[in-house]
Formats: sequence, C-alpha cells, structure tokens
Amino acid sequence: MSTQLKSQEGLITAILTQSVEDAKYTGTNKIDLQHKIESINWIMSNELQFKEYCKLLNIETSYIQNKIKSDVKITSEQKIILEVMTEKETVRLKVKAESDKKKLMKKQKISAAVSPRWYNIISKTKNYNEERI
Repeated sequence: MSTQLKSQEGLITAILTQSVEDAKYTGTNKIDLQHKIESINWIMSNELQFKEYCKLLNIETSYIQNKIKSDVKITSEQKIILEVMTEKETVRLKVKAESDKKKLMKKQKISAAVSPRWYNIISKTKNYNEERI
C-alpha cells in the first residue's frame, strides 16, 4: 500500500471517527450540539460522501448507522437547548428571507402582493427542524 493511500485512509478514518464521536456528545455546549446534529444527519442521510468513505475503509454504512441508532441519544437538556437554537435560526431565516424578498422585489420591481415561491419555504423550516429533534 502506498504512503499516499495510507495517508488518505488515515484521514478518512479520522473523519468517520470524529463524526461518530460528535454524534455521541452528551454535553450542552451549543457548538458541540450543532456538531452532534450535523454528524447524525450526515451519517443517517446516506450522503454519497459518507457512503464513499465507508466503502474505501471496507465498512458497511449500516454498521455505523445501527451503532448511531442504538447508542446515540439526545438528552432532555440537549432538546431544550436545540429547541431554542432552532427557534433562533427560524427567526434568523425569516428575517433574511424578508430582506431577500425586499431586495428581489426592488431589483425586479415586483409588486409587494407578489411573493417569490421560495419565500413560503421559510415558514416550513421550523416544522422541519422540530421534526428532526
């Protein structure tokens, strides 16, 4: 095995290990909780990059996914913090969407009565984020 291949294998191993460790996080630090959710989503979504990394290391994706399903829990304290984070993110997205809508209408001289189709997606964001928790 070449040195470059060993180096890549080591990097991919480190990435998968860190992702699993992030998913198992039990504390309440907001940044670490965000990493926890991102890691869980990355592993459970069967994203192509995750599947490729597992394939390169000869690991079944289902093995890691099943470990996450059985071993990873979101504590009640984490849920409270995540709910607050989700609400803040929803407000931020709504403000951004309103600003983007105004810029778009100004740029294209659209009547205020006409809203871009993507604008309604923001209202669904809160429900989607609540379902993920």
